[in-house]
Amino acid sequence: MTDRSARSPAEALPSSLSETEQAIAVARVSDAAFVDVSDGFCALVGRRRDELLGRTAAELGISHRDRLDWLISRFPERGRSHHQQRVFETPRGRVLADMDIHGIEIGGECLIVSVITAVSDAASPHETVLGAILEATPLGVVLYDRDIRIVRVNRAVERIGRVRPEHIGMRLVDAVPDADPDVLAAIAGVFQTGEPVVAMEVAGRDDDSYLMTMFPVTRGSADVEMVGCMFMDVTDRVAAEQALAESERRRREILGSMLQAEEVERSRIATELHDDTVQVMAAALLALDRVSLVASRSGADDLASAVSMARATLEEATERARRLMFELRPAILHDQGLFRALHVLVAQIAREVGAEGTVAGISRRYDLAVEELVYRCAQEALANVRKHARPRTIVVNFADDDAVLRIDVRDDGCGFDVESVRSRPDAALHFGLDTMIERIRAAGGEAVIDSEVGSGTTVSFTVPLPAPVAHDRR
Repeated sequence: MTDRSARSPAEALPSSLSETEQAIAVARVSDAAFVDVSDGFCALVGRRRDELLGRTAAELGISHRDRLDWLISRFPERGRSHHQQRVFETPRGRVLADMDIHGIEIGGECLIVSVITAVSDAASPHETVLGAILEATPLGVVLYDRDIRIVRVNRAVERIGRVRPEHIGMRLVDAVPDADPDVLAAIAGVFQTGEPVVAMEVAGRDDDSYLMTMFPVTRGSADVEMVGCMFMDVTDRVAAEQALAESERRRREILGSMLQAEEVERSRIATELHDDTVQVMAAALLALDRVSLVASRSGADDLASAVSMARATLEEATERARRLMFELRPAILHDQGLFRALHVLVAQIAREVGAEGTVAGISRRYDLAVEELVYRCAQEALANVRKHARPRTIVVNFADDDAVLRIDVRDDGCGFDVESVRSRPDAALHFGLDTMIERIRAAGGEAVIDSEVGSGTTVSFTVPLPAPVAHDRR
């Protein structure tokens, strides 16, 4: 009598196995080589039996070596099995199939028996169409089960280079050992809450950037059975945004340097006015006083009158020079802060135009650069009020929330058509407004000009406060 245990594993298998239409493959655990396959498996992979036996799935191009190593490392104990899905390369294209993998032992050798059922065979027409759409979409799509095991992928995922078709059936942490913990947590969160995660930025290979959207998949119940992840390649967009941000940063640096140079030049001119021009004009006034006195004592009334008129003109010019000096370098701004400087500026302009001026805000010190920026922008807005508005009231409001300083400069004057004025290349107002707006934008703020003919004007702008000073000076 023949000893059955002496037979090879292939001889010990049922003879009817090879004739069944069910796709079945039997392989050794030791080297993953096929020892028997069914007619159904041959039809599935488009190979003859003699091509398959004694060779591995990796050698035949049916599977990948790393997947086989993963499968063998998780070989089920004798009498145990596990289930997974994977994609097979077949003569009619890729086929998604369920695999039931069993561990058996014959003749002292451990074998893997894989029973394979093509999912598409039982698919409805709608599922077939949806599957075709899934494969055709340019977005990468991956489906995960509750164990965050890869259930299905489409072709577009391969371009990302992290999850591939051969990973189907593997847990994400096994397929991609360095998977982003935030991604794993987000997938688990969708299972728990049923709420999608939209536009989560993740990295692919070669520093590519992707936006991932995760969504729950249910089948007629409230329970989330799977989570789908869609990947959109945004590498070019991210690169363009970074280039734009860098360009904007450099533009602001250049503009900031120009504005700083402008402040230095203003200070130099103010110093020259104070130390030279105004002093000379003051000396001329004293000289005219002496001439007037001599003319009066000599009885030269005509000369005294002419000297008096000349002195009045020179005195007005001196006052204008002093005002210009203050505008170029307001010492009160540096000494007492923005609140007091705006009070003086608004009061001065209100006197000149015969209006009532009001400043509302907190007497608080800010960073010197912020105070200078706000003062210059308010000064520009008020200069337009003085030159063009003919108002009855002028109101300046400013407030902050420790992060942003907000300023409004309002008047009830004649107003103007903003777009019409800004489109005139020869308008001085056009240049002043653009300069003010560029100053604000260079500091990371925003500016809005609201005006209508006959309804006054409001100039509003915001300036970020990176380092406000907490103490008050009243």
